[in-house]
Amino acid sequence: MQEIGTKKLAIIVSVDIVGYSALAEADETAAADEVARVRDLLESAALVEGGRIFSTAGDGFMLEFASASGALSAAQAICAALDRRRLRIGAHLGDVLVAANGDLLGHGVNVAARLRQIAMPGAILVSIDVRRAVRGALAARLHPQGAVRLDKLREALEVFTLEDGPAMRAGGQVRQDPLLAVLPFDNHAEGEDLAFFADGVADEIILILMRQSQLRVIGRTSAFQFRGASKATAASALSATHVLDGAVRRSGSRLRANAQLTEAESGVALWSARYDRDLTDAFALQDDIAAEVARALKYALMRPERAAQQVDPAAYDLYLRARHIWLTLSDVEEEQAETLLERCVALAPDFANGWAALASVRAFLLPRDRDLIGDPRHEEAVQAAKRALEIDPDCPQAFVALSLLKPAFGDYEEKLRLTDEALRRTPNDPALHVARAAWLFSVGRLVDATATLEWALRLDPLGPAVESLRASLLSARGDVEAALEVVHAAWLRWPDSAFTWYIMWITYCVSMKLDEAEALAAPRLTPKRGVSPRDVSVLRNYVDLLRRTSEEQRAASLAILNAMNRGEGPITLSSCMIAARFGCADLAFKAVERALDKGRPIRPDAHDGFGMARAQSSLQLFVNTGGEPFHRHAQFPKLCARLGLAQYWMKTGRWPDCAEDEALAYDFKAACAGAAAALEGRD
Repeated sequence: MQEIGTKKLAIIVSVDIVGYSALAEADETAAADEVARVRDLLESAALVEGGRIFSTAGDGFMLEFASASGALSAAQAICAALDRRRLRIGAHLGDVLVAANGDLLGHGVNVAARLRQIAMPGAILVSIDVRRAVRGALAARLHPQGAVRLDKLREALEVFTLEDGPAMRAGGQVRQDPLLAVLPFDNHAEGEDLAFFADGVADEIILILMRQSQLRVIGRTSAFQFRGASKATAASALSATHVLDGAVRRSGSRLRANAQLTEAESGVALWSARYDRDLTDAFALQDDIAAEVARALKYALMRPERAAQQVDPAAYDLYLRARHIWLTLSDVEEEQAETLLERCVALAPDFANGWAALASVRAFLLPRDRDLIGDPRHEEAVQAAKRALEIDPDCPQAFVALSLLKPAFGDYEEKLRLTDEALRRTPNDPALHVARAAWLFSVGRLVDATATLEWALRLDPLGPAVESLRASLLSARGDVEAALEVVHAAWLRWPDSAFTWYIMWITYCVSMKLDEAEALAAPRLTPKRGVSPRDVSVLRNYVDLLRRTSEEQRAASLAILNAMNRGEGPITLSSCMIAARFGCADLAFKAVERALDKGRPIRPDAHDGFGMARAQSSLQLFVNTGGEPFHRHAQFPKLCARLGLAQYWMKTGRWPDCAEDEALAYDFKAACAGAAAALEGRD
């Protein structure tokens, strides 16, 4: 019999693995490996949020947290690291008894376990007591699911589910909010390849629905993977409740289209229509289809979109061609997209989306060391974004473009504000959530970035940017094996995604799988676009450095720093981080400080592309490259003050996760304050 100690209030989280019994029956070894992996992920998530695992039994885990927000953040993190449909999670705030061995017992534990038992796969089901303990945005994401009577409890308990979706299994079933997949429309044009136009029509419908209603819509990247015969599997693969499909025929000045909305589970067509319009009415056609879909799903558009606006057919054609190129993330062809968009806005000067797309393309074409205020190219991009907002003050893409055009190091609060402005106008666009997660990552808020990325993951479950950034976050938080599993799966789906390929390469390096990293640089595996020969050379040199002895690595790092100190152009932040990793930390920090004193710009790394948003330079400070994390060096706060990060953290009170690293040998917040004060005194 266990000795019972003190009584206390705690947040209890109960987790189990969906389908474990069947897996154990089929393959006991695989089942054991799955349990071990989930336990490792839970331990990592709990550690970040100040929690612990206090009990395990088979595929079940019980965790304790001191705060409700920490418990929910950990639950979100584990769902982000795995396919959330593989888990059931229940959470409750209540009294527990502490056993001598650290185990927790009592009513609070029982309630959490019973909430988990009735949770649907993928749901995080919490009690009213947890709901009362959270505030702000997190509270707004807890949706009421009514009252349930749990086994052996006298009174009904109000429950909530974190974010949307099914909350309970049979016996407490609730309404499942629609999740719509808009598939690429078929091209029925004769004698001319107008697939870009058919895709563009469907893509614009997605954007309208994302912007104008609260209806959740699968992102373009994931939905557009399903074409031809594979469309039949789209709903299942994307967990969509409804599918919109159609076809477009463009003939001369006429545009003919048909569309059909189908309920995935029953296969019943809820709505269908045919349209025959003039090309100048393309916007009205897309608005009409979006409105009918929203109406069929019992949603309403927030306001009329562009029904009264007509577009020059030639300008619209240029816009769709350019957008198709831009969405491929091809650095080479972005210049062609810029030319097409310049012609587009010349023909249609009041076309806000054309100006916003032009601003975004110009932003991506700027050099990676992008502190180019006053440069004509930079100013042209800014003016394009401002012109879009003059025409349409609610244009989300223009806000994101302006955030990308901010200095590489600085204006961190404004970058996030601009991205949040875009999200307020289009809360269900996964690309905007990815952008916000990247900005949070770049200021060291990895937990917040992971939570933000969850939204993108649910809306764009097969997107390379979502999975690649998630892998990078997992790696930065120390879960390298999980990161490798995530990015490898993404790379298999997207072998031509330069960003995914690069993240997989760097994750191999962090895990010291050097043969695998070297193999990725082979011509047959290197993406066809977005990777230059110079990129491949840089990566191979780094793998070669990792194979050397520690003495050789230090000597090579010294050579890099000496060459950097002799130069006059931009310095490379990642090279300084490599030198710090290999025993030259003091010299690396001094090299950065010396360069900044001379007014030399900083580049994040020596690469040319990888389809990355180049303005997120400070992200490099928090990327896991192996070895001791950069922030554990006592000179790190001084560098952060020089880059404006320390001032951002102090002003907002939103400190990076590394500020709470127990392995730090110094007071992070005090060091940042001291460095910022010293810099101000020097100025």
